[in-house]
Amino acid sequence: MSKTEKRKIGDIGENITARFLRSKGFAIIGKNYLKPWGEIDIIVQKQGKIHFIEVKTVSVFDSVVLLKGSKTMNIAKKCATAISEKILSPEMRYSICEIFEENSEMDRYRPEDNLHPWKLLRLKRAITSYLEEKRMSEDDDWQFDAVTIRLNEKSKVAMVEYLEDIIL
Repeated sequence: MSKTEKRKIGDIGENITARFLRSKGFAIIGKNYLKPWGEIDIIVQKQGKIHFIEVKTVSVFDSVVLLKGSKTMNIAKKCATAISEKILSPEMRYSICEIFEENSEMDRYRPEDNLHPWKLLRLKRAITSYLEEKRMSEDDDWQFDAVTIRLNEKSKVAMVEYLEDIIL
């Protein structure tokens, strides 16, 4: 069965997120933890704390939305060096840029808006299941974070925003 375009974009976003988190010193301890009542995209650990990561990815086709006006140079300077198209995995073709400043053009559609209350409830149940399986308590040191990815398929730039410690 072939993957849908939406699933392919989601997979690229999750792999870019894993790359981004490793670059920030996180250790990946799990991916796609799936239960009938919810899925945790990525589970990482840093300095003894477990982070449950939800990844939201959107594909943006207009480079003007990502790199607009005088901010182009500032954002471009923060990008990692572009990686060769010869690399087979699609996510490795993207330069990763962190979003450090507000940009009203980019905020027209915010991937984090897809964290609906029912989605957060499903995530909470999946996290609870994970903690029980690993014989951890809800009092152990953990938090829920989200990473949003805006992929520009034309320029091969991935704009990454890390949203920390979201309350479930």
